[in-house]
Amino acid sequence: MNCDHNKSLGRLIYLTAQDMKNHAEKSLKPYDLTLEQFHLLKHMSPDAAISQRELGELVNKTPANITRILDRLAAKNLVVRRNNPEDRRSSQVVLTERGLELVREVFTIFESFSAQLTHGITEQEQQNIIAALNRIGQNIKMLSPKIQPLL
Repeated sequence: MNCDHNKSLGRLIYLTAQDMKNHAEKSLKPYDLTLEQFHLLKHMSPDAAISQRELGELVNKTPANITRILDRLAAKNLVVRRNNPEDRRSSQVVLTERGLELVREVFTIFESFSAQLTHGITEQEQQNIIAALNRIGQNIKMLSPKIQPLL
């Protein structure tokens, strides 16, 4: 194959995403949080419980992954689980006061990071990038059902 992988759009998106993830993980380390954990916390309402299933759908995680992440967050006293009054088979998750304070503090850091990422990129350029990435995401979803396992 004669293609320059460093100039491929897919490769550039992958490398940029890796750099962003690595920076985010380093930023979260002093707070004893992983990116996965913070992603869950920031999707929780500060004043309302959410079912584990709903939370999993919001962050695109499997029930097993949600359970694992929530176990770790509960051990850090950032969330608590409650019985779901509407469905005894499920539980609801609520941010603790400590969890809410942490989300607010860390969210500020990520807002600053986001502003730094887009420094020097015009609003129109940002909108074009967003549109292109959304189109790529749609294309990926259309490809997924076509993937056949190799035998």
